[in-house]
Amino acid sequence: MKGKLIVVYGDIVADRFIYGTPKRISREAPVLILRQHREDVLLGGAGNAINNIHTLGGLPMPVSVLGNDAVGHALIDQLTGNGIDCSAILRTDRYRTATKTRILGGMPHASRQQIVRYDLEDEFSMSDEETMQFAELLREQMAVGQAALISDYGYGVANATLAATLTQFAHGKPVTLDSRYNLLNYPGVTAATPNEEEAAAAAGTSLFNGEEEDRLYDVAETLQESLDCEAILITRGSRGMALFEREGPPLFLPVYGTDQVADVTGAGDTVIATFTLALAAGASYTEAAKLANYAGGIVVMKMGTATVSNDELAHAIERDEELNE
Repeated sequence: MKGKLIVVYGDIVADRFIYGTPKRISREAPVLILRQHREDVLLGGAGNAINNIHTLGGLPMPVSVLGNDAVGHALIDQLTGNGIDCSAILRTDRYRTATKTRILGGMPHASRQQIVRYDLEDEFSMSDEETMQFAELLREQMAVGQAALISDYGYGVANATLAATLTQFAHGKPVTLDSRYNLLNYPGVTAATPNEEEAAAAAGTSLFNGEEEDRLYDVAETLQESLDCEAILITRGSRGMALFEREGPPLFLPVYGTDQVADVTGAGDTVIATFTLALAAGASYTEAAKLANYAGGIVVMKMGTATVSNDELAHAIERDEELNE
């Protein structure tokens, strides 16, 4: 997978973590007062997918929008610091960089628990001129890239019109999709990686009535027909993943590692990054899903918005008892 060029089009989000130790209960209200000792601003959303492609040895080519604000500057600095070309990221004053702030408290030598999260959200309205500009960028990037990844968090950067540019000019290269709320707006993608909740909502049903595995077949079939895609990889949390291809039986993958997770923040970004990078390298959907399952199992054992490395992935494969039998 090393050296593969992956176009990443979508919403780059700032994942902000504020860490503190308990000080006392406030006299003003029945709330805990924390003494802040650290603050991290990390790449989230499409930014986390970009980061994971980079740590796995791929070469991400981001196409996105960031606010011309302090958080946006911090994210650009992280990307350029990793040697990632940010020339296709638009900076604008009329958009505030989407920021998810998590406040965590705990004693210095104990695991910290998330106390509250608040989000700064804005929606980017793309002008006709910007739409033409982005369409040209995506055509240029797709011409040299070996695959593309669409990351739609609902902040307006990713839209169906521009996504169609990717699929139109892919010419057989894989185009994958991760969309929180508009999964069915992107017909023509090669594969999608929704979680169970997203998949069920898009299919107009529920997967929380005790018949999840049986209903998954119907949900996957509905999504495949609506998107006209080759594969659906549904992530299922502690129950692993389920892969449904256009041809062949479904594949149910148990969770890799342990179901006692440390933090699930950004795990879906890691999954689609690994899945897309594997497809770009010529893997089958089954092979790509297994690699994505390893990556997801590794990253949820890390605190915060984390990445998986090429060495960690190789180590997971070597330790897989089923493969070594």
